[in-house]
Amino acid sequence: MSSMMGESSYKLAKEAKRTSDMLISTYNDDLVQNVCREIRMLHARAEASVREMRNSNTAPLNVPSQLTEIMLHHLTIKRNKRILFAYHHQRLKKLKELSWGIGRQSQERQIKEALSKEENDFLESYGDLVNNYKSRFLDIDLGGNGGVGLDPPLDLFIEVRVLRDAGKIITEYGELNLTKGNQEFVRRSDVETLIKAGYLKHIA
Repeated sequence: MSSMMGESSYKLAKEAKRTSDMLISTYNDDLVQNVCREIRMLHARAEASVREMRNSNTAPLNVPSQLTEIMLHHLTIKRNKRILFAYHHQRLKKLKELSWGIGRQSQERQIKEALSKEENDFLESYGDLVNNYKSRFLDIDLGGNGGVGLDPPLDLFIEVRVLRDAGKIITEYGELNLTKGNQEFVRRSDVETLIKAGYLKHIA
């Protein structure tokens, strides 16, 4: 191989750390394939060394350099696999969060272009499962599409901006006239449905 042993997996680990705060980064198929090729190459080398020792009827302790080489290949393979697992686990976790948390209609094209074919297939299938589950609990906000989500609210009262005229609503604290462009300080439970419907926007 032209690159140093373990270099591709090191780059992949650095990329996973660098992109951990992004919505979803572009799947780095080149680096993943390089790591996989190195794993196969090191495995073949280790097997060849073991066969050579067996055929020569040499005790492993009598060839410490060969034994060290086999151990080095074995440990590099383990490290490469752990980095591959970590990289894909991080991406899988983000795909699940996309389905449960923020919804993905507005950024669907951007997300799909960043994913591998297998990730797109997973997102589609997992999204169907989530939507099917949510459909059984329409009176409960389970996240997505502007909903509050699974996290408990931190504030009982929030500030909202009116995106579309919603008319007057009666609350425990009086009447609210929700006219487009207005900003109101309201109790969260009074307006959650209007936020989900797109009439209001929560101002963080």
